[in-house]
Amino acid sequence: MISQLKDLLAHHAWADAVFLHAWGASGTQEDVELRTRMAHITDVQEGFLKVLKGEVLAVHERPLPGFDDLKARCRASHEVFAALARGLDDAALARTVRVPWFPEPPCVISVADVLMQVCLHTQHHRGQNMTRLKVLGVAPKNVDYIVWLWKQKPEPRWD
Repeated sequence: MISQLKDLLAHHAWADAVFLHAWGASGTQEDVELRTRMAHITDVQEGFLKVLKGEVLAVHERPLPGFDDLKARCRASHEVFAALARGLDDAALARTVRVPWFPEPPCVISVADVLMQVCLHTQHHRGQNMTRLKVLGVAPKNVDYIVWLWKQKPEPRWD
């Protein structure tokens, strides 16, 4: 399971970088729907990182970030996830954490399940964002897992 989760996290970073590259080149960086959804994605990624680190999660309203800020935050999150992945072992994956935004009954899940949730949550919204690019007249990119495998598991290109 460790190698599959590491691959899933690596694909997750690559796919986000591909989306952000396409969005950045599209001329649609000010689209409110894309910015709102990408802000949600990055907020959730950052929130789960705090949960994994045992940090207190403070929810606060802030202005809708711009493209450059979203890209930087997304990249930073993926760098932390990559570092985390390098240290994964069976004990680390089995450790449980409480997800604070699900109050009662408490949502207590394994680190493995947290990492799976982060990847699948982002995948869902990334698909919505790719569809939005298409609606805006931009050719969306295929970021399927099998495409990443076929391309020999490339590293994310953030610039």
